[in-house]
Amino acid sequence: MRDLDIFKELARRLGVEDKFNYTKSEDIFNELRHITRGSYADYYGITYERIEKNMGMFWPCPSLDHPGTPRLWEDRKFKTNDGKAHFNPTPYITPVEEPDEEYPIVLTTGRVVSQYLSGTQTRRIGKLVDIYPEPLMEIHPELAAKYNIETDDLIKVITRRGEALFPANVVETIRKDTIFIPYHWGGVNAVNQLTVGFDGLDPISKMPEFKVCACKIEKTGRKRAEESVELAYRSRDIHY
Repeated sequence: MRDLDIFKELARRLGVEDKFNYTKSEDIFNELRHITRGSYADYYGITYERIEKNMGMFWPCPSLDHPGTPRLWEDRKFKTNDGKAHFNPTPYITPVEEPDEEYPIVLTTGRVVSQYLSGTQTRRIGKLVDIYPEPLMEIHPELAAKYNIETDDLIKVITRRGEALFPANVVETIRKDTIFIPYHWGGVNAVNQLTVGFDGLDPISKMPEFKVCACKIEKTGRKRAEESVELAYRSRDIHY
């Protein structure tokens, strides 16, 4: 089922089907062109035909004869009263959770280069899955030595929200007091289930604090299982 069909069905169930009279994805894109006209992210001058002809277009693109804008602010004129860019310092706010005796390690989450967000698209591409088939727990050699951890050891990561198992990846590109786990997987591999999330909101943007929390780790005595990697491949319709 296409994303378009899902949105149309959702609109039907909500009683607003008449607002979603789209027959193809291009119809939705053309609506985006019109509603962004005159805004900073102006898509109006971008059409499917121009995208195909130019192998892509950059916004803002305010008119059909505009070439697009590969890089913003090259004229060094910003949309401020004096035309200059303004930096606004903000006071540092400590995380909702910081390490303590019970949870002595910092857990941070983020991306890996071969995957994107929830992996809905990238985990369907075989070559990208080959690069990073499942989430790994990155840990510094000194911290790993403290727990007698080696690469491919299966580690239990525990926070105040729950626990999950991740294979260890011992690397030197991380802080000695921190472990890193990417968030592109769901189910039992969803590290965001362990983070603070909506229990800690930014006071201005109200964004949840998914990026940092306190944790503890336990070595299970097991190794990274080959079946877990195979499951990662079977979890999507893989295309090479």
